Amino acid sequence: MCGRYVLTRVADDLVPLFGIEHVTEQRPRPSFNIAPSEQIAIVLESAKEGKEGRRLESARWGLVPPFKKSLKDGPTPINARVETVPTSGMYRGAFAKRRAIIPASGFYERRKTGDRQSFYICPSRKEELLAFAGLYEWWRDPAKADDDPSRWVLSATILTHPPQGEMLNVHDREPLYLSERVWADWLDPHTAGRRELLDYAQEASADVASRLAFRPIGPAWLPTTRGSKVDDSSLIKPQVA
Repeated sequence: MCGRYVLTRVADDLVPLFGIEHVTEQRPRPSFNIAPSEQIAIVLESAKEGKEGRRLESARWGLVPPFKKSLKDGPTPINARVETVPTSGMYRGAFAKRRAIIPASGFYERRKTGDRQSFYICPSRKEELLAFAGLYEWWRDPAKADDDPSRWVLSATILTHPPQGEMLNVHDREPLYLSERVWADWLDPHTAGRRELLDYAQEASADVASRLAFRPIGPAWLPTTRGSKVDDSSLIKPQVA
């Protein structure tokens, strides 16, 4: 499960790390509390003529499949289970050739049972980033005119899989972390989206998971009934016993 996460790096930091060749003009700002339906940074590799190469794009967090008639027409999932993406009508098209990396400094999770302790989960080394496995889609809004530049919506979802390592003590799902050795195959639109690719990504993710830090924090990152949201570095400060 991944419902709120953090990215404190700007586009200029991401370009050399991911070998990005093109950067969108609409760049999501850094945030300590990225929420569903907000714009997020994603890395993709386009096969479209004239747009080849790795791109840093801004996408809506919550996948909007092409068959939807409106954004209010059913769910727009922020997470997708690896067990179903190869066969589900919601995801199989994107998994086949529209896979993405979603950069993150870390993410929030709350223990599912017992004390309900919140954690900020991030790489042990401060300079490292997480690379979540993602899928993306382009959706054409039928309610907007052909000459309306906002008629196309880019959206994305984060893949999750069963927990490993320390996450076993916290939750029953976790994001699929992409090891750097998987990036090229994952992004390549000419690499077929098959179960073998998921198996390879999951196997390699164990090395990333083994180097994560689980920092106990307070609950201020959680959504409130008023819809307000805290978004500053106080969210990731260790909780004082």
